[in-house]
Amino acid sequence: MAESTRPQIAAPVRESSGAVKIAAAFLLPLFFVIAFPLLFVGAIHKPTPHDLSILVVGPDQVVSKITAGLDDTDEFAATATDIVDDAKSSVEERKVMGSILVSVDTADNAAPSDPAGTAPDPTAANSAAATPTYMVTTYVANAEGRAVAASVTAAGEKVAEQLGTTATVKDLAPLAATDTLGVTLFYLLTYTSVGGYLVVIVLMQVMPKARLSARFGAVTAAAIAAPLIAFGLSSIFVGDYGASFGTIMGLLGVTALYVFTVGSIGILVEQLLGKAATFGIMLFVVFLNFPSAGGAAPAAMLPPFWQFIHEFYFGAGAYEAMRSIVYFGGNGVARWIFQLLAWTLGIVLVNFVVYLTKTVRRQKLEIVELSRSASEQPTLQRQPEAEPAPAKHVKHVKAETYQLHEHEPFNDRDHERVRALAQSEGATR
Repeated sequence: MAESTRPQIAAPVRESSGAVKIAAAFLLPLFFVIAFPLLFVGAIHKPTPHDLSILVVGPDQVVSKITAGLDDTDEFAATATDIVDDAKSSVEERKVMGSILVSVDTADNAAPSDPAGTAPDPTAANSAAATPTYMVTTYVANAEGRAVAASVTAAGEKVAEQLGTTATVKDLAPLAATDTLGVTLFYLLTYTSVGGYLVVIVLMQVMPKARLSARFGAVTAAAIAAPLIAFGLSSIFVGDYGASFGTIMGLLGVTALYVFTVGSIGILVEQLLGKAATFGIMLFVVFLNFPSAGGAAPAAMLPPFWQFIHEFYFGAGAYEAMRSIVYFGGNGVARWIFQLLAWTLGIVLVNFVVYLTKTVRRQKLEIVELSRSASEQPTLQRQPEAEPAPAKHVKHVKAETYQLHEHEPFNDRDHERVRALAQSEGATR
């Protein structure tokens, strides 16, 4: 009867436990389904320039009004200068996203020759002087993103229209022939990120109690291997960007530093969140990192919130450094390397602080537990040895059984033996 009732009592518990496991299994997919539309689509669904930095170069009396008109919009953050050389150098050094050079066409404004020897018409000369002919040259960098170059080109065409001329476009940082969309470096960033955080997630499952040194050892190995593997395989299709060996080494070095940073963030999140670390890693390394990096959409084309993240986040530091190395000859790389390196050193330091804090706390708890166990254990006193008890006289009765075979005769000698045995037993009693 008891055995028949046991399954009925245990069944609801099993059903409840199964329901909890099923619900937990859907949490991570649900997290992805919600986060991707909200963050990725929200960031890159409509690339529009927001405070795109642009330089207007030319005579102050000409460009001041043009600059003010561009700067008053939400699309551009325009500055003016009369230093002609800045038009090219500012773009090449990544100080601005593009520039517009306005210059006077002196050849068209020169006084026409008079083959007939007649004197020139002063009125015509004054009229020509009052309405000079301008040349507009727009300097862009497609390596900053095709959307950025298109926005700067459109601004140059608008300025040229205002001045009654046409604009000439010059690309100072063209994309590689195998990188026509300008997203190959972003793919490299994405692929290597997987190597950085996945090794932490796997290690968390197979060695949940691994030491901090073992975790950082695994992350270091991933930081070396992931860039080499990802770049080596992708170069089969996109080549080496036409870059030199030194440039490629610089690119791989930045990528390795980035992967190490990703892995360090994974270790820290795992220390803080435990089994729920996967959610935290995805949030910091994927959902906040990739939209703000500037690869899926250039930073200048992102909404203000994502531009704010771009200015300090580790992924943006890595991606912009990679872009500077490959397409701009290393110009502007220091600013982004420092941004990435600050994250690397900071995360490693916080990891050690958290690990030491947890270790000290655990040791204190162990000491308290040992003290509590010692106080609850009764004190054992040594008892004096008991004296041996006096020996008691014990009577032993020995019974023997004799079997007489029928075929042997029972004579007088046998009778005497039986009688002697009986007497000895009586004496013993």
